[in-house]
Formats: sequence, C-alpha cells, structure tokens
Amino acid sequence: MNNLAKTGRKVLPGDEVAIAEEYMSGEGTYELEGKVYASAVGELDLDPREKVAKVILDNPPVVLSEGDVVIGEVTDAKPAMAIINVLQQEGRERSVSSETLASVHVSKLSSSYVEDAGDVVRPGDIIRGVVIQAEPSVQLSTAGPHYGVLMARCGICKNPLEKRGRNLYCDRCERNENRKLADDYRAFAR
Repeated sequence: MNNLAKTGRKVLPGDEVAIAEEYMSGEGTYELEGKVYASAVGELDLDPREKVAKVILDNPPVVLSEGDVVIGEVTDAKPAMAIINVLQQEGRERSVSSETLASVHVSKLSSSYVEDAGDVVRPGDIIRGVVIQAEPSVQLSTAGPHYGVLMARCGICKNPLEKRGRNLYCDRCERNENRKLADDYRAFAR
C-alpha cells in the first residue's frame, strides 16, 4: 500500500517543503541547514510512515529500460556495429534526456545474416529499434519487421529515398540503395 500523503501542493526548486527534524530528504529534494527544499518542479509528497519528503516530477525525464522502443539517427556504421543517437522513446512526447548514444551489433540488425552494418544502415538514417540492454551502455536491436530504417536519404544527393519492392530508389540519381527497412518505412516524418 502506498503511504505517501500527496499534499496537492505544487513546488518549485528552492521552495522549503519540510524541516529536517521531521522528514528526511528524498527524491526531488535536498537538505540544507536543517530544512528540506525542493530541487525540481512537481507535487510535494510526504511519507508519514518513512518520514521522507519527496517531489513527484511534473515532467520526468525519459530513462530508457529494456523493452523500450526508440527512434534514433544513425551517426556511424562500422562493419561490426552501428552507432545511434537516440532521439526519443516511441509514444513519449518528451525527448530522451541528454545525448544518449546506443549501439546495434551487426548480429542484431536483422533476422537474416548481415556481414557489414554499413550494408543495411547508413549515417543519417532514422531508425526504430528496441532496447535490449540499458546498462552499462544502451544496446538496441532492429531485427524483426517493425524495426529498422524509417527514413533514408540518397548517399550522393541526399534526396529522400522511395521504397521500390525490397530496395530504396533515388529518383534524382536513378540509383538503388539497400537498407534493413521497418515495415512502415517513410511513415515517420522528420
């Protein structure tokens, strides 16, 4: 059972929320000279049983965990892996806090064999992946039909590539490029 006593009181950083003799500093608070202050914007919660004061954030940062689906931009593709700058967690409006880099090992790019990551993803591609490891570093997988490249540009002219069969085609350069495509390629607007 949750013993928190939601006060309904909105607090701002620096607001005094309790006295240190009555409550310990918890998440979203800090103690200074015998008083407990808010360190974030949110709603004050006081736990009378544990004697902890904490602030429930109005807009908590996005912290990735295993199973989260993310959208990111490929920043580098090496033979053994692709490096991804994670932009957001799918289904959340708020961006991922700070710069979050992730890697996709070549064996996790596709359900079929891939020899070189650069064969199926390229820098600048927007991809959807699933977090398979969050700590100590973020690792993704794009294996499966719903994961992979959502938007790609031509390697020469940077024109958006159109899907033609199982490949991508540049109308301007009249050339084909290969990618590991998500089933809803180009549904994601950049």
